[in-house]
Amino acid sequence: MSDFFNVFLDLTLDTAPWLLLGLIATGLVKAWIPESAVSRWIGGRGILPIIRGALIGAPLPLCSCGVIPMAVGLRRNGASKPATVSFLVATPETGVDSIALSWVMLGPFLTIIRPITAIVSAVMSGVLVMFATAEEEESVRSATQQKKASASSCSNSASSCCSSSAKKAKQKKQSAWANLLAGLKYAMRNVWDDLAGWLVGGLVVTALVMTFIPVGELNSYMESGWLAMFIMVLASVPVYVCATASTPIAAAMLYAGLTPGMALAFMIAGPATNLVTLGIVKKELGLKTLLAYLAGIVGSAMSLGFMADLIVQNWGFYSEPLLLKTQQEWLPMWLAWGSVLFLLALSLLSFYRKMTTLTSSPKGDVAMQT
Repeated sequence: MSDFFNVFLDLTLDTAPWLLLGLIATGLVKAWIPESAVSRWIGGRGILPIIRGALIGAPLPLCSCGVIPMAVGLRRNGASKPATVSFLVATPETGVDSIALSWVMLGPFLTIIRPITAIVSAVMSGVLVMFATAEEEESVRSATQQKKASASSCSNSASSCCSSSAKKAKQKKQSAWANLLAGLKYAMRNVWDDLAGWLVGGLVVTALVMTFIPVGELNSYMESGWLAMFIMVLASVPVYVCATASTPIAAAMLYAGLTPGMALAFMIAGPATNLVTLGIVKKELGLKTLLAYLAGIVGSAMSLGFMADLIVQNWGFYSEPLLLKTQQEWLPMWLAWGSVLFLLALSLLSFYRKMTTLTSSPKGDVAMQT
């Protein structure tokens, strides 16, 4: 067990600075990209909203559970089904927080190709949904136009109300510094609360693999081709794992001997699909959309995974991740330990908030009254 704890400690020290960098970048994105702007950008019909939904969703710091309420809100505010699906696929597959961690755990090749494949898979899924729900979207569009026409007659009488609303919105506008602080607070609290447990689990899995499985033990599965890739994708569909937490698991796959394409396929299909997300998609967007959504995820994960392996085999772009190299002290120890202690403090605060929430729940109030 001492070997396991040593490997786990090395992993934690190597990844903590990059994870902290990712959290800071998450706060910046949250401060600079408001949800109201996202709602405007992916409105409309056609291919352009699908592409915009993928481009906007890719850097956002939301996991597969956090993106669901935002996607539902966008849909109810007028976003089309294809654009909603594109946003729903791209957002949990990658993000600024996972990119920093990918650099150290997966290497430059997968770090660069990961957000690209996330955008491509999101666009592919959105296009499939567009073709599958063309008739439904056209009927919704005509109904929306009728509502707008009936509401236009009331616009003149509401001018004074609109002006007062504009003044209130202007008064509530925060300064750039306040937005930055709010974004960092969101990253250090909301994002870390959702992320910490899953990330520790991923690091434990990686440490177990690196301790007890010899390097390249699963090389034989590389010869299975389509079947191995298909099994990998199907196994990851019902699993709940966010983009950042999937990174150490993908690193364990590389260490055990699986191909970069297989690790990439897991990182495409795993974060974008889980039982909760599939249920919400069926409820809010319909069965046709759900089937097209799954077809897009599975098809893109397999095709992009094989494409990544072909690039590695033919051009040799892949380079070994930093964690798999022999040189361990490539970051200053004060920075590594400082990052670990800071993240540990965030974790303790997160645990305290969760315990406080439990003790102040309605059941606790009833118990106090009795």
